[in-house]
Amino acid sequence: MKKTIRMNGSVIIIDDDEDILELLSEYLLLEDFDVVGRGTDGLKAVNLYVEHRPDFVIMDIAMPKYDGIYGLENIKKLNPNATIIILTGNSDKAITQKIIQLNPTTILEKPYPVEKLVSVLKSIKNLTYSGSIDILS
Repeated sequence: MKKTIRMNGSVIIIDDDEDILELLSEYLLLEDFDVVGRGTDGLKAVNLYVEHRPDFVIMDIAMPKYDGIYGLENIKKLNPNATIIILTGNSDKAITQKIIQLNPTTILEKPYPVEKLVSVLKSIKNLTYSGSIDILS
């Protein structure tokens, strides 16, 4: 059986909302990304990262048990250069500061159009990433 390699890279998606996981997975597949894993907490994010070493991690922050900060912190320990896009609806400045200290590639504030997420992924892939953390709303 032949495996199709998608042109825009591999992705894992982490969010505790199953509807968001499904929506993002379907949309990213249509945009030629390879969704290699999905999970609902930060611990699953770390495990999927170890298993697949994806090009991109898309992760929510607010999740039960192991949150996105746990996932971000532990993936960065494994690979400080991991490309991690944080999705957050959190307005708590202390949490935002903690996220920034952990150096994600980009922080995308909810709600966001899915097209914007795809645009961010493609711009990172095309090496137009500036090296600084962007908080996009």
